[in-house]
Amino acid sequence: MVAAAVVAMPRQAAAEIDYSRFWPQTLSGFALPASNALGKAAPALASGIEAACTGGSGEPFASAFTEAVEAVARLSMLRVGALADENRLERIAFIPDGRGVVRRQVTRLIADRDETALDATRLRGKSVALQGLTALEWVAFDKDGKVLLADSGEEGAYRCAYAAALAARLGETAKEISGAFAAPSGQTALLLTPAPENGLAKTHKEAAGFVFNALMTSLELIRDQMLAPLVGEGAPASRVARVPFSRSHNGTAYLSGAIGGLSQAFSAAGFAQASGDGEWIVNTLDFERDNALKALAAVPADLEAALSDKEASGRLAYVLTVLTGLRTTLGGELAAYLDFRGGFNALDGD
Repeated sequence: MVAAAVVAMPRQAAAEIDYSRFWPQTLSGFALPASNALGKAAPALASGIEAACTGGSGEPFASAFTEAVEAVARLSMLRVGALADENRLERIAFIPDGRGVVRRQVTRLIADRDETALDATRLRGKSVALQGLTALEWVAFDKDGKVLLADSGEEGAYRCAYAAALAARLGETAKEISGAFAAPSGQTALLLTPAPENGLAKTHKEAAGFVFNALMTSLELIRDQMLAPLVGEGAPASRVARVPFSRSHNGTAYLSGAIGGLSQAFSAAGFAQASGDGEWIVNTLDFERDNALKALAAVPADLEAALSDKEASGRLAYVLTVLTGLRTTLGGELAAYLDFRGGFNALDGD
């Protein structure tokens, strides 16, 4: 259970704020572009896998994988609407995975050589841990971040075929998400049409608060479950494992994509622009995002190696400080301007 840290101290009459515009603006300005971007990342993954599995270089696949990690990180920050229906959020990436579910299930699948996992359509019916980008990382990279794909031997052939099915599945899931955001149904539609009989939101203010709280939950997830343990105490390997995609040396790519996605989602929604008192938060959010991304860009991709470097460790600690400040600014100041009340959100963490 993670507190969303939304503290409400009303400073402006709620009647002055048009709460009906936040979710539509989030849909058009963030959800659709971000889900379309993920769909565009899938073909490069497929061609990279084919090249690596037919004797070519693994570099094109590694580059495509990094781009896909950033796209997944950005989109997954939203957590609501079409992403919340039919386990789509977990089907693009099983995060957080503090109990190593992906590792156990993928390892067992490879050992069993389950042929039904080699078809993208049938893959959709399997465990969500077996069909996302997190599963592709485990099948395609070794513990040192090197591409494992090579169509040699029985296991190599199976890894290649499963990786190809995963890339195709990711592309189909991204299309499914884009389509569901474009033609609202499920939770997307419920947030667009609040009403007394609506079980999710009875008013536009409740709908806007639901979306705001989901974004705050994503911020908490990055800060408390990933960065805080990373810069804390304990064995470096276990600390690094808390950051998604660190096995493939894409941990900083994930964090950068997530922080960028949060900033884009808040900006697209227009939360800070809704109150004259809160307009200063627009510049603050942009400034702190840029600082965090600049710091992460200077951290080595191998996070375990980075932890042994005092300067790199300092940069990671700085990013944690930035997110702590943003939590106070967004969850305290901005929530108060918008007259949002606090809430709690359940996450599948440890």
